[in-house]
Amino acid sequence: MPSRHGPTPPTLDMDLLRAFLTVAETGSFTRTGEILGRTQSAVSVQIKRLEDQVGARLCDRSGRFVVPTEAGEHLLGYARRILAINDEAVGRLVAPPIGGTVRLGTAEEFATQFLSDILGDFARCFPTIVPEITVDTSAVLQSGVEAGLFDVVLVKHVPLEDPGQTIWREPLHWVARADWTDPPNGVVPLAVSPAPCLYRRFMLAALGQVGRSWEIRCTSAAVAALQAAVLAGLGVTALARGTILPGMRVLTPDEGFPNLPDSAIALVTRFGTPTPAADRLTRFVLDRMAVPRMAGLRGVKR
Repeated sequence: MPSRHGPTPPTLDMDLLRAFLTVAETGSFTRTGEILGRTQSAVSVQIKRLEDQVGARLCDRSGRFVVPTEAGEHLLGYARRILAINDEAVGRLVAPPIGGTVRLGTAEEFATQFLSDILGDFARCFPTIVPEITVDTSAVLQSGVEAGLFDVVLVKHVPLEDPGQTIWREPLHWVARADWTDPPNGVVPLAVSPAPCLYRRFMLAALGQVGRSWEIRCTSAAVAALQAAVLAGLGVTALARGTILPGMRVLTPDEGFPNLPDSAIALVTRFGTPTPAADRLTRFVLDRMAVPRMAGLRGVKR
């Protein structure tokens, strides 16, 4: 019977929301089907049914990976909250407590800014799940999760080009010591991570576009080492905004340092059906990062 205050709104189907959330996390209808035990066509039908319920297109399939539309981004936050409440209720009333170990790999940039708070809260909510943490380069972590060595990794990536769901994004800046001046010969001294590294690739491509010469003065996979090299005046590097330290200054296009692509971190999961512990940690990280991720995907002004 319709409400006296107007028509009763449609009730969102839990299975449809879970399919949509999994598509957003994996970027693939095929991968979603494998995780949920359905065919690709069945997942496609589920997404279409959900789109009919909300009256909006939720997924953009035009690129290499399936990504949420603007309406889909709005729905994602609600979907996570609805499913989290459902899963919590089922976990407390029906299912036994989730336990076990989850193997998590993370890039240093994410670990230093966010991981301690997230894992602290996760441990309080799920004390029977034990995360095993590895901090390494994104290339090593990406290879590791593809080989099944990790359940979940948090890696640097290029949105819409690389696999995984973007959970954090902020500007990437050229930085040097506060009193640094361009050398007379115009050759840019660089402090970089070993190849392959996205920031290294971005820097060399940007300098090449404006015809600037460069030479590598320091190489290290550790962000802390690159920061130290910059503060020692050994060279210039690229850092995400949140890792720029006092004593550094941002170099501008007017000084011959073109704007760089944003720094982005993606969550990537191991191929196949995740363990309950891995699934719970994945959803916990996505839920905690939902607000900065959604802000970042809409672009950060430089």
